[in-house]
Amino acid sequence: KDSQQAANFSKAIGKFTREDPTLKVSIDPKTNQTIISGMGELHLEIYIERMKREYGVECITGNPSVNYKETITSRSNFNYLHKKQSGGSGLFYPSNYVVIFLLL
Repeated sequence: KDSQQAANFSKAIGKFTREDPTLKVSIDPKTNQTIISGMGELHLEIYIERMKREYGVECITGNPSVNYKETITSRSNFNYLHKKQSGGSGLFYPSNYVVIFLLL
């Protein structure tokens, strides 16, 4: 059933992109998602409904996933003494922080 759905999806996408030059299809190599872009949300919803009605293909729609490429490179600790004098006895409290540096 999944191979039949994939074949029908390919047929539908091929037909729709020939019909409408504003419909763009790409595959994100990092997330392996098929991304369909068009002139707006309604434009895309019409093609999703046509795919369901004409080809029997159920699509999972949503925002594209983002493949994050952050890597923790080092960890650093530091202490800070907060001092705030505002006419009274003031505020003094120590704080301990851990900073993690990321490589993007």
